[in-house]
Amino acid sequence: MSSLANYIHDNKTALFDWLVFSISLSLGFIFPTLRDFAVSPGFSYWMLSALLLYIAGAWLKHLPLSCRLNKSGNVRKGIPYAIFLMIGHWCIFLVVVLFSIAAAGKIAGMLLVNEATTTNMGVVFSSILISAFVTWLVFRDKSPAKTSARFSAQYLFRRELFADIFLITGVSILSFVFWEKGIIAMLSSRPAATISEIWFLFVFLAVTYMFCYLPLRYLFLLEDHFRSRTWKRMLFIFAMLLIRSILEMINI
Repeated sequence: MSSLANYIHDNKTALFDWLVFSISLSLGFIFPTLRDFAVSPGFSYWMLSALLLYIAGAWLKHLPLSCRLNKSGNVRKGIPYAIFLMIGHWCIFLVVVLFSIAAAGKIAGMLLVNEATTTNMGVVFSSILISAFVTWLVFRDKSPAKTSARFSAQYLFRRELFADIFLITGVSILSFVFWEKGIIAMLSSRPAATISEIWFLFVFLAVTYMFCYLPLRYLFLLEDHFRSRTWKRMLFIFAMLLIRSILEMINI
C-alpha cells in the first residue's frame, strides 16, 4: 500500500473521531439551531440518508474488520460493556428510524407519514424491528466466512475505506442532531450560575456522551478500546465540548 493508505490504515480510529467532531460542528453553521434543522423540509431525508449510510458502512466494514480481528486475536477479547452499548445503539436507531419514516414513505410513493400516523402500532413495530436489525448488523459476531481468504489485502482496504467514509458521514449527521444541537444546545439554553449547576452539567454530559457517541463508535472500539490514547483523545474532545457548553451557559 502507498504511504497515504498506510497512514489511513494506522490512524483510522483517530480520523473517525476528529472528522465526526469537525463535520458535526460545521453543520452548525448551516443549521444554527436544531429547530431550524427539524422544521426544514429535508430533515427526514437527512435522517434517512444517515440511516442508509450507516447501514452500508456497517455491512461493508464487517468483512475486513472480522479478518483483521481474527488475525490479531482481538476478536476474542471483546468489550466488557457491550450490552450497555447495544442498548444505547438500539435506542438511538429507534429514534432515527422514526424520523426517517416520512422520507422513506414519500420515496416509496406511499402517503407521507405525519405525527398522527407515527403512533400507529404497525409503524412503531416496524421501527423496532429495523432498529434491532441495524443493531445486529453492528454487534454480530466478527468471524469471517471461509471464503474471505480469497480476498486480497487491497480489496479489503478499499472496501473498508468506503465503509469508513459512509460511517463517518452517517455518524456526523447523527452526532449533530443528537449531540451538537440536541443535548448540548438544550443544556446551553439555560444559564448556569452556581457550582452545583456546572457540576450537574459535567455529569449529565459525560453520561450522555457515553450513551450517544460510544455506541455509534462500536466498530472502531473493537480495535482500540484497550488503548489509552483512544480514551485520552475522546476525553480531550469531551473536554472541549464541556468548556464550550459551560461558556455558553454562563453567557461568555
